[in-house]
Amino acid sequence: MRKLLTFIALTATVLSSAAFAAEKKWIPADRAVACAEAQDKALCAQLLDMVDRDQFARYAEINDPDNDERDKEVDRVDDENIVELEEIIAKHGWPGKSLVGMKASGAVWTVLQHSEHATLKKHLPLMMRAAEAGDVDGGLLATSVDRVRVGDGLPQVYGTQFHQVNGEWVPRPIEDEANVDARRQSVGLGPLAEYQALLRQMHARKAKE
Repeated sequence: MRKLLTFIALTATVLSSAAFAAEKKWIPADRAVACAEAQDKALCAQLLDMVDRDQFARYAEINDPDNDERDKEVDRVDDENIVELEEIIAKHGWPGKSLVGMKASGAVWTVLQHSEHATLKKHLPLMMRAAEAGDVDGGLLATSVDRVRVGDGLPQVYGTQFHQVNGEWVPRPIEDEANVDARRQSVGLGPLAEYQALLRQMHARKAKE
């Protein structure tokens, strides 16, 4: 369930509430289109296969939240994906847009974000360099930075990590909270209050289904 909630929170980072309401399944990228300009088309397809497995498992869990087998499947997919991804990173470094295309490079972030804390923390410096090169969206990097800091017992920086307190979704402690919206804006994220409202709306909708 922890990984499912992480997935929903991440969805809020990049989707509007209307889009989330409309989508109940994962739609794989067209390989011919997504990999058209990639230098390594085979690696592009491999990474897209990994993110498809990741998202198919999570959407299945969203649609069947009381089935413990769905949660086990998410864990199994995450474990297999990170082994495969670390082999790719060891050979290529961060697979950037020029090497594998935009969608496949983004798949690297998705798989890492769903890895264990120690694994994500280990690769965070590489992700930061990839963001500087334009291969990772600033808002997605912010989510990973916050997740690592929260896992280390530190206050988050961008306010992307939430938890429930007395039934309400609230951000975990934020460093220098008075200026969090300025930091969010610097990485392309909207105001914290809007993000919080979206999360509450999404979870309220799920509770009614």
